[in-house]
Amino acid sequence: RAWSGSRPIPRSMLAVLSATSLAPSRSRSVTVQSSPWPERPGGGRLHSWLAATIDDESAQDVGHCGLEILSCGPDGLLGGGERWPYIRPRAILSGTLTVSPKYRRQGVAQRLLTEAERKARWLGVDEMLLMVNQKNAAALKLYTKLGYAPKPVLAEHGGQVCMSKHLYYPTVHNQRSMLPLRRLEVTAA
Repeated sequence: RAWSGSRPIPRSMLAVLSATSLAPSRSRSVTVQSSPWPERPGGGRLHSWLAATIDDESAQDVGHCGLEILSCGPDGLLGGGERWPYIRPRAILSGTLTVSPKYRRQGVAQRLLTEAERKARWLGVDEMLLMVNQKNAAALKLYTKLGYAPKPVLAEHGGQVCMSKHLYYPTVHNQRSMLPLRRLEVTAA
């Protein structure tokens, strides 16, 4: 009754509506699976390889990262000296967190990182460290958004920034990452 007497919807608007909400969806679900990491760079005893794949018959790899538990200082360095009292097991996002270019900016990297944090908690670690290139603005923005804080840059880091996050601090992202995950849908760009 509220629509009676109203004007018809213009054809241009109908085209927009049919192209968005009424068109068949081309999105596909993504699943992150964990497996042992045979080529771990740090040689850590506890480790995991996380791979994001599309849930269809192709099982296409859309992203991956590695996680290792290593005894290191809060700056991510394994050396001794004045850092000895602070060396303890920490989760290290090792290797590179990579997402296929046509699936970027759809939440895949965030899902991989959230799964890596869950795995680190499951392995009994309370802090996660990662290294990121100083010039990689997109990665720095993502990690900052997810609660990672940069550590002071040391000469040993080269062109990298060490970022850390305490996995049990009551932050919004930590609380969300402990909840059941919603289904992640992506489309190829």
